[in-house]
Amino acid sequence: MRKKRNKTSLWLNKNLRYIIAIMVVCSTIYYLPVIGGLAGWTSARDTLNSLHDLYGIDIYGILFFAPVVYVAYVLGVMPAVLTALVTMLVILPYAILIDPYPNALFKPAAFVIILSAVGAVIAMLQKSDEQRRRSMKELKCLYDIGKIAQGSSSTEDFLSQTVELIPRAMPYPEETKIRIMVRDRVFQSPGFEESPGKITQGLEVGGEVLGSIEISSTRNSSYLREQNHLTKTLAERIGGAVHEIELEMSLRSYFEQLEEMVEKRTRDLEQVQEKLIRSERLSVVGELASGVGHELRNPLNVIKNCVYLLNMTLADKGEEEVFNTLKVLDKQIDIANKIVTDLLDFTRIKAPSKTRVDLNNLINESLSWVAVPKNIRVKADLNGNSLEVKTDAEQVGRAFANIISNAVQAMKGKGELKINTGVEDGCVWAKFEDTGCGIPDENLEKIFEPLFTTKPKGIGLGLAITKRLVEQNGGKIEVASQMKKGTTFTVKLPLQKKEIRT
Repeated sequence: MRKKRNKTSLWLNKNLRYIIAIMVVCSTIYYLPVIGGLAGWTSARDTLNSLHDLYGIDIYGILFFAPVVYVAYVLGVMPAVLTALVTMLVILPYAILIDPYPNALFKPAAFVIILSAVGAVIAMLQKSDEQRRRSMKELKCLYDIGKIAQGSSSTEDFLSQTVELIPRAMPYPEETKIRIMVRDRVFQSPGFEESPGKITQGLEVGGEVLGSIEISSTRNSSYLREQNHLTKTLAERIGGAVHEIELEMSLRSYFEQLEEMVEKRTRDLEQVQEKLIRSERLSVVGELASGVGHELRNPLNVIKNCVYLLNMTLADKGEEEVFNTLKVLDKQIDIANKIVTDLLDFTRIKAPSKTRVDLNNLINESLSWVAVPKNIRVKADLNGNSLEVKTDAEQVGRAFANIISNAVQAMKGKGELKINTGVEDGCVWAKFEDTGCGIPDENLEKIFEPLFTTKPKGIGLGLAITKRLVEQNGGKIEVASQMKKGTTFTVKLPLQKKEIRT
């Protein structure tokens, strides 16, 4: 407060010095003929003296318009009138003592009246100009508030900018601080402090009070009372803007939720559609399996028997090329038989017949069911404990065999297959980790779907059957893969406390 008063005092002192200096200069020039006479300027005295009454006009007196106009513009009407009276006191001795004439007082008095009138006009013009500039500042402030409201995505953003903008519309921006309270949130100018000199106006929209705006100043309250109308206008504009922004935010949130709901519903419909398509495909598979499976099995068995008889008949003749051909034929018969078996098993998987089985022994048995090439190393690091689980040994063993067979095919005749077992979180687990080509990320969610395959051979039922076999025995299967590094399948089966034996 003291600092502000010091500033005001300095401003007044500076203007007073200017006024006094102008008055001294004007007075000196006005009495220049007298000074010239005293100085002995006899030849110039008459010329200088004639300017006091040049065609009835006192040229020197006109100079006193300068201080009166300056005071009127800077300090207002009353100081201008006082300055005009001081001017009369300055010029009166000249009219009475130095150049007396009848009614000598009339001319200075009339001149002072003219000066006062001019000062009043100047002061009113200055005040009018100041009011116009203030109105322009207020209108610009209201316009800018509207622009900020249009560009703001939240009330926080809008009000944070508004509290910095409003002081610019005030006569004393540096001394004006703003605080806006909306729904228990407070936004205020930097350095805001409680002050007795303040004015408060509620933010009301449609009968609902949203909050309030408080304008605080280090000056006295009379200055703020002059801003009552502006404060009400600001409150109306800010309240309306806050209400509109809240409506926009509410609508935006509703549309976002609506979009999410539509997207979710679309995904659900797509999933239902995929399930329907899958069901239709499975129905086709079922019909194909039931109608063709048995018909294919009998001819395949006949062909296999014929191959066996040919092997026995030609055993003594030692024709290697014939034996190799028969070997290829026998292998292809096994592949065809597996496809038929997959088709039949997928459409009619029987309920599990659970018995106590040692998981490690079951894995070793499953390994014996798969022909592993000699360039593929199998590293079985099985848990030292006897991990007995209650499950269908045939079904789970077949699931393990399918996983091992897939790993062998992925490594293309060369690599390493690691098999680990263990206990974790109430489950026993078996992990099969190969060094094959890996599975692309986009296919990881599809590999357990029926009829999905990327292999040139097979119909895409192996992993689908594996998943069903594991799940109907109360377990679950997980997969992780990296391209060109390999794939890991983990089978987890439920464990009872009594099923671990050391």
